[in-house]
Amino acid sequence: MHKLLSDKIAIISGAGGGLGSAMAHALASEGAAVVIAEVNTAAGQAVADAITAAGGRALALRCDISDPASVQATVAAAVEAYGGVDILVNNAGIYPSRPWTEIPPEEWDSVFNVNVKGYFLCARAVYDSMRARGGGKIINISSVTFMQGQWDMLLHYVSSKGAVVGLTRALAREVGPDNINVNCIAPGAFPTDAEKIHPDLEAYERRILGAQMLKRRGRPADIANATLFLASPMSDFITGQVLVVDGGWVTH
Repeated sequence: MHKLLSDKIAIISGAGGGLGSAMAHALASEGAAVVIAEVNTAAGQAVADAITAAGGRALALRCDISDPASVQATVAAAVEAYGGVDILVNNAGIYPSRPWTEIPPEEWDSVFNVNVKGYFLCARAVYDSMRARGGGKIINISSVTFMQGQWDMLLHYVSSKGAVVGLTRALAREVGPDNINVNCIAPGAFPTDAEKIHPDLEAYERRILGAQMLKRRGRPADIANATLFLASPMSDFITGQVLVVDGGWVTH
């Protein structure tokens, strides 16, 4: 049976757990060979092993997306293993939390090095392969925190996610002539480890459900399905866009 992503090769950064893992499983289930680019080697390998055990194709590679040499080595290994790259999901991110007046400059730089520069480095590293293969899909993960100017001690994180939207729109212009689509997913509040930064999780959940139009929490499959859509031929005429997946928390 033909699958949506048969014969496609995807690199997903930060796919060692949470939403990234769900994305990896979704793309693999539709026939893609998935490269798990993860700084946590054990976590990345666990996801790759689970995909392989389910009959899919997966390779775990240690990658620090803020390091140009690490990114280049990861993409080179993916090309050697599978022959090229068709899909890039820029998902890895860090989210330290503290009052904005107490953010050390070096922490600000670390957030932007991973959450913005890392996305740029990964996109640049896969560009030649995508162009040689006649096109590709780049999917950047932003956040609805940028849409609403989130106030929960996340100024550097929110700022970086705004930069991801700008990167998406500008890069889509740059690579459109090469038949490369660049889109962005802005997730809302999902019950992942990221929520542990909130001291009162029950109160946080009540606030989220009160604000959302749909009165349930997001599930990893909600983001995985959006990623699958943007990675597949179903989105071939969509580029430079931001898809908000948040149960109607914000309107955009």
